[in-house]
Amino acid sequence: MVAKFKIIALLFLLSTSVGYAQQLISYATINHNEAYIGQPIQMTVSVYSNTWFTKGVDVGNIQVEGALTVYFRSVSNTRTFSGKQFSGVDFIYNVFPTQEGVITIPELTIHVESPKPGGYKGIKHTIHTKPKNITVKGVPVGYNPNNWLVSSTLTVHEKWNVNTNNVKVGDVLQRTISRSASGTLGEFIPAVVWDSISGVSIYPKRPSVNTNKTKTYVSASRTDGANYLFEKEGEVTLPKIEFVYWNYNSHKFYKKIIDSVTITVAPNPDLSMLAGVKKELEAEVSQVPEEEQPFLILGLPVKTFVLYCVLGVLILYVLYKVIPWAVRKIKARNKEYHGSEKYAYRTLKSALGGTKDYETLHALKVWLIKLNPAIPSIHAFVNTYGSKAMQQEYYNLERRATGHTDAVFNGSVFKSELKEARQSYLNQRTTAVSKQDKGAIEKRWLNPTSSETSY
Repeated sequence: MVAKFKIIALLFLLSTSVGYAQQLISYATINHNEAYIGQPIQMTVSVYSNTWFTKGVDVGNIQVEGALTVYFRSVSNTRTFSGKQFSGVDFIYNVFPTQEGVITIPELTIHVESPKPGGYKGIKHTIHTKPKNITVKGVPVGYNPNNWLVSSTLTVHEKWNVNTNNVKVGDVLQRTISRSASGTLGEFIPAVVWDSISGVSIYPKRPSVNTNKTKTYVSASRTDGANYLFEKEGEVTLPKIEFVYWNYNSHKFYKKIIDSVTITVAPNPDLSMLAGVKKELEAEVSQVPEEEQPFLILGLPVKTFVLYCVLGVLILYVLYKVIPWAVRKIKARNKEYHGSEKYAYRTLKSALGGTKDYETLHALKVWLIKLNPAIPSIHAFVNTYGSKAMQQEYYNLERRATGHTDAVFNGSVFKSELKEARQSYLNQRTTAVSKQDKGAIEKRWLNPTSSETSY
């Protein structure tokens, strides 16, 4: 009976703890996952708690690579999940793709403070949303990418600063074209393309671009202007200007057209001022920065410049770490080489080409120690591995080194025979030279004055 009571109590406690556990839900939604460049996509970031939030929800600065993100508003809300009521907030954004391909709304890290059920003190939590992919379509075939706009509406207005019916050679007329578009940003309204016209010089002015945003909507406007300098008399026809936009609500293409204009240019007897007017207009244009010109540092875009700086710092750091290690490694290998048998053999060959016999004998002794310090003497090595010719040349070398002028030593022959003997030793490295060989060679040694200092 007691055991049964304990089991019932345990189940009660478990069910109570589950019922009162802290629950947080976060997710991001988009109204469609396919769009054209510049088409707005509504993104909603939702965060919910089964209690409430003691502080404002921090979704951070949302950045989407390949798109511009515009925040509109947050809306408090309640929703039911799995039969339970949750309180939360929805953050509403518009995402405007800027490049063709697949763009990804990244995983968002959200910081919240919310109390446990039955509590009042906010507990800090970090929650995440899942990434969302959007397929961005490029400008359709047959449409000019430089005259592309996605908008729900587009209005176009044209204005001249003077009456176009009274124009003479040398006059400058200012033409202004204003466009207003809904559901887009100023960055997406393309620049006006001013056609070249015979007899007329056109000097574009700096455009005015604006984006207007409310809590529920975004719109943009752009005003382009140009000065027209009429240089020849007669009739001049300014071609029509056509603006195309795709309406994302009706999914249709629309055109707005400014009709062509024919202007009759009257002659002007006083053309002396024409050159001066032209120079002033050219100077004004040169002072206007190109609209699409990016900010450059040392001729590089900021992103590229920063990338190069980071790479430069990494390279310097690697060099700082690698160069000392490489120097130590080279020194160690150089020291190892100078203490090796190969280096001693190379030095010996160089000495054999000289005329100083004691230096040659010393080089022989050093080399033999490097080759195998267990070999007791040069005599032992020559007797064991050398040919008769080598033995004779070594005998002549020692005699000549001790003052026997009749001894003739041929360094070339000895060098050649030494090479063969060395190779023979290396091929039979395990062959040991017994101390009996030393005694046998000493018995053959014919110069009693040098036997005590034999090499």
